[in-house]
Amino acid sequence: MEAPVRNNYPAGSAGTKQYNAAVVKYKKYLKDLQATSNNTQLNYAPIILPGIPTDSGISDTQAKAWFKYTAAKAPKGSAVRRYYDNFVATATRMGVAKDKIQDVWDEAVNWTQAIGSGSKGDPAMYLSSLNPSDFADKTAVKKYGTTRQKQTTITEYSASSAAADANKAIEGELGRTATSAETAAYLKAVNQKAKKEPSVYEGTTTTSPGKGGVDQSVTTATQKTGFDPTIFAQNFARSMPDYAESFAAKNVLKIIEGLIGSDRTAIGKVVE
Repeated sequence: MEAPVRNNYPAGSAGTKQYNAAVVKYKKYLKDLQATSNNTQLNYAPIILPGIPTDSGISDTQAKAWFKYTAAKAPKGSAVRRYYDNFVATATRMGVAKDKIQDVWDEAVNWTQAIGSGSKGDPAMYLSSLNPSDFADKTAVKKYGTTRQKQTTITEYSASSAAADANKAIEGELGRTATSAETAAYLKAVNQKAKKEPSVYEGTTTTSPGKGGVDQSVTTATQKTGFDPTIFAQNFARSMPDYAESFAAKNVLKIIEGLIGSDRTAIGKVVE
């Protein structure tokens, strides 16, 4: 392409307008020629995209935006949309998550501009050397398979709760209310015992693909009952020094009732 000369254009404003347009076109030609020369010397090619002239000089930033805002929304069946769909399908088959496709494209564009990459300007060529693990979510939990769960629960009794249990047991076994010293001792003892006998939940959950894209989870579990304060409170009451006396009195009464029946007045009648 030769540089334009003013004398080769008509005189007047119309000729000047034609000449100026030719100058602009010539300058662009020189710029593109220089870019091509530089790319050839550095061994990287200009970015090539469907629907974009090869001499457009599109930048990497523009190419990344093109994929997201132009190619993804291009009419189905068009060359641009087919290029986009093929790129997405190939990356997906290789194991790349859909929310990582744009990241793969951005890296593909960067690759085309790397000196000596051999890209020939086409970002899609990057897929032939793609390592899907580079775009995997490092914090992702395994989606399918079996997981195990174990939960240990220790019950800690409050002072009011422990006092209520101690009073109920002592009233039932000894016929009196618990003293403050006894409730304090019971509170300490019941919490020590509860720590040694926690309730334990153990289970396994197996997750697998289900119908209609809905995952299926099956959980099998066992629950081991922990400490029972009822029996402990009863044994605590029976450990009191006055339990033997109370026990003996109760048993004497039971023996008498067994002999004469539940009518207490019958005792007097027998004496008479």
